[in-house]
Amino acid sequence: MTPLMAATVFVAIASVVGQGMAGLQGNVGLAAFAAAAFVGAMLRVGWQVNRPWWRADTGYGIGPADHDAQPSMAATNARLLALGYGWGAASLLTVYILTPLTWQHGWQYGSGMALIAVAIDAVSRNLTRGWTRSRAKRLETITLLHGVAGLVAVGWLVGSGKIWSSKPDWAANVVFAAGGVIAVALSLMAIATNRALASKSS
Repeated sequence: MTPLMAATVFVAIASVVGQGMAGLQGNVGLAAFAAAAFVGAMLRVGWQVNRPWWRADTGYGIGPADHDAQPSMAATNARLLALGYGWGAASLLTVYILTPLTWQHGWQYGSGMALIAVAIDAVSRNLTRGWTRSRAKRLETITLLHGVAGLVAVGWLVGSGKIWSSKPDWAANVVFAAGGVIAVALSLMAIATNRALASKSS
């Protein structure tokens, strides 16, 4: 694990603790701050690992003999996405199991996000095997749809007013909004990197 990734995991853990404290206190502001800190950390690590591949003045030696960069970066971005879902799962389960705040769907969504995190991580470990251009295209399509879903989710939370709700699901809405922002940002970065590497290796 790189120092940057280790720091991001540390922020994720601290953010989950913050979510738990917010649940104990019924403090929406603290929950939003803790979530925003994790979003910021994820955007930074995503930007730092992806941006170098977008620069036109740095070829990074990408060519026919260096065909591993594209699947390697796809795997890296998938692992980041898995971390995002893992954070969401840990936040929901912490808030709705370990604090007085109750919401009947908390453990369900938390468990679901945990399963998604495990599934994405498992996929990331196999992305470098049998990599083809058609597989890259399919992955890009899935990534695009995932980003659109995240955008729709955030738009719905804000547009419907649920993000401002004082009902017991307020903590979940904070997690969902933060997760949606992460999904959109990482999806866009992953697509940009995939296309940049595809053009350099063509």
